[in-house]
Amino acid sequence: MTLTNLRPKVDLSDIPALSSLDDSILRDLERIATPYALDSGQFLYRQGDPARAFYVVALGGVRLVEHTSDGQDVQLKVFARGEIFGLLAVSGEYLHPSSIQALDKSLIIAIPGLAARDLMVKRPTLALLLIDLLVEHVHHSHSRIRQFSAERVERRLARALLHYGEKFGTIQHGVVAIDIALSQKDLAEFAGTTVETVNRTLRVWEQREYIRCSRQHIDLLDRLALQAVAEEALYMGQRF
Repeated sequence: MTLTNLRPKVDLSDIPALSSLDDSILRDLERIATPYALDSGQFLYRQGDPARAFYVVALGGVRLVEHTSDGQDVQLKVFARGEIFGLLAVSGEYLHPSSIQALDKSLIIAIPGLAARDLMVKRPTLALLLIDLLVEHVHHSHSRIRQFSAERVERRLARALLHYGEKFGTIQHGVVAIDIALSQKDLAEFAGTTVETVNRTLRVWEQREYIRCSRQHIDLLDRLALQAVAEEALYMGQRF
């Protein structure tokens, strides 16, 4: 698919991850930034493409997907509005180890890595911020490795639902509606399990009224119960 390269003025002033920067630094970033519109399911870049820019999610959301040698997809992380990803580009022209795919109609702002690196030399606060974001991403990666290697599937799936709810949910009368299309395949890829296991677990949780499912849509009815599963205080309906 061809990305739509937009040319309106870029505004980074309402991006939470950049809120600590002076206005003058934001203006510098805006001058070198390019916005792109993505349709749901469209790829911003694919695994193996050169990493030449980092990106800010201005609207919508994207997922970070790694394609394994045996043809499986593993969903490593999702990024919602205001979040930043692809920071490898500020350290050199690496190849992307994963792909980025839009979860919904999205607006993504690209900031060239080499130009940003030049700014980092002149603007230490920008350099420190991007280093902090890189460290945060490394910690998240280590956490995901630990989850895949040591945690029960139920716990990983509960974490996945809570994660999506936090990033893309709206709350009404205590119910969290996840406002993007979310299939059982998406959840299986995020939790590192099979669609069959996801289907079986979601049916059990529906019966217990933890969640409510419809076609590619999930409402979180009992976040406390899901949190208990995620923290392993509750397993297969039994409290420890």
